[in-house]
Order: sequence, then structure tokens, then C-alpha cells
Amino acid sequence: MIKNIVFDMGNVLLEWVPENIVKRFVDDPERVEKLAKTIFESEIWHKFDANEVTEEDVRNYAKEQLGEDYAEDIDEVLDNWQYCLPVQDSMSRLVKYFHNKGFGVYMLTNANVKFVEIKRDLHVLKFMDGYMASYEVGCAKPSEKIYKMFLKKFDLRAEECLFIDDLVANCDGARAVGMTAVLFDGVYDHLVGGLRYYGLEV
Repeated sequence: MIKNIVFDMGNVLLEWVPENIVKRFVDDPERVEKLAKTIFESEIWHKFDANEVTEEDVRNYAKEQLGEDYAEDIDEVLDNWQYCLPVQDSMSRLVKYFHNKGFGVYMLTNANVKFVEIKRDLHVLKFMDGYMASYEVGCAKPSEKIYKMFLKKFDLRAEECLFIDDLVANCDGARAVGMTAVLFDGVYDHLVGGLRYYGLEV
């Protein structure tokens, strides 16, 4: 029986579209694409989320890859990206719905140290029973380790948890430790169908 709903953050509770973030600071489409891929869609960003490298490492990597001509744009994006993550209103309502229905509501996210600033505007956290961010524990999804750490921290049974994420690999990681997982493809009605499949009325 599902008793707990566990939400991802990026592209679930908050919009996470790297090119849209970069467009806040850069107009040229070619530069936008290069900056988004080099900064946010790189292996070093995943390591940043896992607290294996620093923001300065990311900054230096991007400048090495793109050259001095991009240095100013790289600095502006890295200094301000955390303020460019719109809340997904439908998902916020879903958090409140499950909270009001008496479910345990949690968040498990790959996030770096900038999460300290992001969470100030993530008001749905007050409707949650707890959260874990990857940088705090030194590993990231889809590693089975972080799911096990999450379950242990909040004393939850895997078979009583349903996990919602926008990435197949992260859903697979949750299933590997015994959790139920539903992929969120960005279409709310699809998610509702997935939740109902597991007996949850929404």
C-alpha cells in the first residue's frame, strides 16, 4: 500500500530547461545552446550535484571548453541561474493534495549547494515531511545509494513509497530499491493516469 509520495524537484516541482535559463542572459541562439550544454548538460554538473566538485570547477571547465569570449556570459549564468526556475503550479497543487489526504510527502532531488537559495522560494516544502538533496549526502540519483540513504533517514519502507521523476534512469533507480516509480513526462494528465494505475485517486 502506498503511504508516501516522493517528488523530484527539477522538471517536476520546478521547471528545469537549461536553454530557457541561459536565454535570460544571452540572446544569440548559438551561444545559448553552447552555454546550456557545456554548463548544465555536462558530466561535471552531475558531479557538482553530488558535491564531488565545486562551482568554481564548473566555471573553469566551461571557460576552458568555450574560451574567453564566453567568460562573461558563463559568469552571469552561474551567478544567477538559481533565480530562474519557475514553479510548476500543477505539481505544487499535487503536493498540497497528498499532504491534505494524509500521505507522507517528501522530495528527493539532485541539487548542488545553490539549493540553499532555491528552497527559499520553494514554498511547497512547508507541505512536506522532509527532503534530501544530493549535495548534502555526496551521491546522486540514479545511484541506489541515495535512495537507500533517503529511506533510512526518514525511516520509510520502500514498498510504501511512490517516486515521481522526469528521468527514466532515476525511476529505475527507485524501483531497484523496491519503490514504485512513475515517470513524469511533463504532461500532468499522463501523471494522473500513472498515479491512478497504482490506486491513487487524484
